[in-house]
Amino acid sequence: MKSGKATGPDKISVDIIEALDDYGIEKTTNLLNEIYDTGQIPTDLTKSIFIALPKKKPGATECELHRTISLMSHITKILLRIVMLRVRNKIKPQIAEEQCGFIEGKGTANAIYNPRVLIERALEVQKDVYLCFIDYTKAFDRVRYDEIIMQLEQLNIDGKDFRIIKNMHWEQTAAMRVGNETSSFQRIKRGVRQGCVLSPDLFSLHSEIIMQNLENCPLIKVGGYNVNNIRYADDTVLIAENKDDLQKLLNIVEEESRKKGLELNSKKTEVMVIIRNKNPQNVTY
Repeated sequence: MKSGKATGPDKISVDIIEALDDYGIEKTTNLLNEIYDTGQIPTDLTKSIFIALPKKKPGATECELHRTISLMSHITKILLRIVMLRVRNKIKPQIAEEQCGFIEGKGTANAIYNPRVLIERALEVQKDVYLCFIDYTKAFDRVRYDEIIMQLEQLNIDGKDFRIIKNMHWEQTAAMRVGNETSSFQRIKRGVRQGCVLSPDLFSLHSEIIMQNLENCPLIKVGGYNVNNIRYADDTVLIAENKDDLQKLLNIVEEESRKKGLELNSKKTEVMVIIRNKNPQNVTY
């Protein structure tokens, strides 16, 4: 873990653990083994402190003009990193090739390159391409705990790993820090944990259930490869050959997302039509 990072509510930094050397490793190991065997997580390890940072310029007063960073215990991060390594081999096979976010060996370059190549191939064979760039409203904060727990149960994850994930989410609390003042701690009832190493995998699994409903929907076939969506984390582009097929994909995604607690942001969801005809259809959604 990186040194010099801000401490969480327990005020224990990585630097302190490293300075203790073998003694610190022994004590940390004993603590984590006890948590792992009993499933009981100390209160300090379930707490987070949120700090709001303005997105554009200092002095912003509206909540939507801020983003938050989360400070949590470094002991919690060590525990969850171990759990992540144990459960990732069960979660990874569930994630489709269309997902480029939080996947080893993939990144934003893949998410940009894939649709570009697809568009070029489609134009070469005189096909039109209709794209819908979906934006979710606070996607990571809208995930429902019960949905995550239900999906993990179906993966046959080790009972102790599953118990740690479940307890860490159900028992988590958070406080807001503004200046030198910190609010009282309150229960968080939805959303994946901000700053948690498990959150990307859990969100990818959650969103995968939504996209599985597109398997039997219209596909654009180019170069022997069939596709109707490409994703990077919560950023999704739906791809179709015509307006009607694109609308069908969007309707399914919107309905299934609503069932999972996610809401499409109509103000930021955009449609792009790439077509050789100079007078394309007027597309709305």
